[in-house]
Amino acid sequence: MHKLLVAMAAVAILSLAGNAQARDLKLAEIQKGDHFLVQSEQTLANKAEQLTNGQLKIAVRSGGELGNELDSWKKVQAGTIDIARVGLSSISADIPTAHLLSLPYIFHSQAHMWKVLDGEVGKRLATELQQKGVVLLAYYSEGARSFYTNKRPLRNSSDFKGLRIRSLDNPIYRDLMTELGATPVVIPFEKTAEALQSGQIDAAENSLDSYISSGHSKYAKYFCMDEHFIVPDVLVMSLKTWNTLSPAEQSALRTAAKESMDFARTRQHEVETQLIAKARKDGITIVEHEQINVTSIEGYILKLYTKYVTNDRDLQTVMDIIQTK
Repeated sequence: MHKLLVAMAAVAILSLAGNAQARDLKLAEIQKGDHFLVQSEQTLANKAEQLTNGQLKIAVRSGGELGNELDSWKKVQAGTIDIARVGLSSISADIPTAHLLSLPYIFHSQAHMWKVLDGEVGKRLATELQQKGVVLLAYYSEGARSFYTNKRPLRNSSDFKGLRIRSLDNPIYRDLMTELGATPVVIPFEKTAEALQSGQIDAAENSLDSYISSGHSKYAKYFCMDEHFIVPDVLVMSLKTWNTLSPAEQSALRTAAKESMDFARTRQHEVETQLIAKARKDGITIVEHEQINVTSIEGYILKLYTKYVTNDRDLQTVMDIIQTK
């Protein structure tokens, strides 16, 4: 796992100069302090400080203290903050490969996603990020987005027909639902629970964590793990900051990032397992990924790929990703 990122680290951590001045770095995170991603980033900070004998100190600024994801992306490019976690879907307008990796159903599972990122596509993404002034440190995942409904479980493409589904104001989301025979309804996230309760909509989509924490599970008792969007996050460092680090510090940061990724993937699995158990205890019907005929759904999605992928090279990349075993 993570061969690409591990290979970018030096074979051994070099000795750091005893008289080097300690560096205080800032890491921007929008999630609150108890989120597993914040814990993962703190793992990176602790390991980096340990490996550099206290020369690299990373302060994790959580809860959106340094701005939203787009703010953080601009600031880390400019070098006014040192490190930031951003979702690829948030930066897809700037990073061509991020656009491809944000398409629906492009990944069959999270394991499939990690394998793709560990190959040529990951190298291409890292290069594009560096061209925009940042260095890729780590990949994270907040989990997949799936559909949930108050009408019926969704196991085949035909089950979507006639449903009114809350959608982001995003053409890919709207077109996805339309292709499946549903009607997209654009409403703010904070209005979704009320819309489910009143019958304005029949369904919505989000991560399992959001589905439960938002209270949507009170009004939509079928959670269908089709995992239509599995979009990775990237932890990136400003190239301006990176270039001020010694080779030993860069190597230490790579090693710390690897440990952080391992921690994040373990914690994400644990959190998801706990959430599924809680949902079932609360009377939610969980339709697992293996119970859904995703192949019948993916047939509709090929139309979206040809619409939103604008050149033959990128379309071939998408096809290669889908076919990766």
